Amino acid sequence: MIGTSLSAPGGMTSVVRAYRDAGFFDEWNVVYLSAYERPGLLTQLRVMAGATMAFFRLLCGGGVQLLHVHSASRGSFWRKSVFCAMARALRVPYIFHLHSGEFPVFACEECGPLARRWIRHTLRSARCVLALTESWRAALTELAPGASVVVLGNPVVLPASRREGRDMPAHILFLGRLREKKGVFDLVRAVPAVLTKHPAARFTLAGDGDLEGVARQALELGVAGTVSMPGWVDGEAKESLLSSADVLVLPSYYEGLPVCILEAMAIGIPVVSTAVGGIPDVLDGGSCGMLVPPGDVEALSTALIEALSCSEAVEQRRRRALARVRDVYAVPVILARLGDLYRNTIRSVEPA
Repeated sequence: MIGTSLSAPGGMTSVVRAYRDAGFFDEWNVVYLSAYERPGLLTQLRVMAGATMAFFRLLCGGGVQLLHVHSASRGSFWRKSVFCAMARALRVPYIFHLHSGEFPVFACEECGPLARRWIRHTLRSARCVLALTESWRAALTELAPGASVVVLGNPVVLPASRREGRDMPAHILFLGRLREKKGVFDLVRAVPAVLTKHPAARFTLAGDGDLEGVARQALELGVAGTVSMPGWVDGEAKESLLSSADVLVLPSYYEGLPVCILEAMAIGIPVVSTAVGGIPDVLDGGSCGMLVPPGDVEALSTALIEALSCSEAVEQRRRRALARVRDVYAVPVILARLGDLYRNTIRSVEPA
């Protein structure tokens, strides 16, 4: 299995760590190689060279039955396509697991004809391409006709206890990179309207990125005192924020299948997000959370106010979200399906 360093931030890393922590690596004798750790040309070259040499040795030793790559867009795709090409050369089957919500933009708008041919060849040659939701399956099938695309959602750990009710003041939580594409500036612009209905509300924007730009905007809008930015959080720090939150908000412009939405659903926190990527699928068209158009600050503030209202509609969405996570996205459900994919792929290439 090849992906990003397991110490790096991000949803893709969270997914792979969930596999590992649930015992999937041990069950399937997975060797994990990091093809990327952090920005910086020399670091990227060093890590990529090390992963390439390690994979080459494994291939030449005949110990690889299956390759599973986790890919985003742009540089992540180009790196993973190298490993896929190596696997093809030695007739090793591979699974291409796509996590990026920007992949169609990358493939169709940013790449030229030759690059698009390489993308399609990489996807079509995979034993299967893993899409995060049904809408992404349709998009990838259109992008690479003939590719075998299978839906596999991201896994989420079901907590022992779930949030019931809330304490005052209201706490609105954002988890993700602080940048324009994540809609974090739209969220800050929505804060004043929310405060007119919930003047004691507080907002936590947890993530790396443009903290200075977000802080400057909050100051200009006069809401800096209600907005805190602890930086990137993980582990116990993230669990603590989730346990204290009343609403999880993610007003992104592009998404695959955000892990933070699944985590909020699993703990019983109402979700407000944008209708982009795989989010409408995981929220079941709005029956498990509130959906707003990306960039619509007025709709975002209205949805946040409603999500804090403790209305019967909010409670019904919350309960449906809990059931959906349990039935579709729980770690045992996802890993059973992934194990079946591994088993069937390996059997398909074994001699009769």
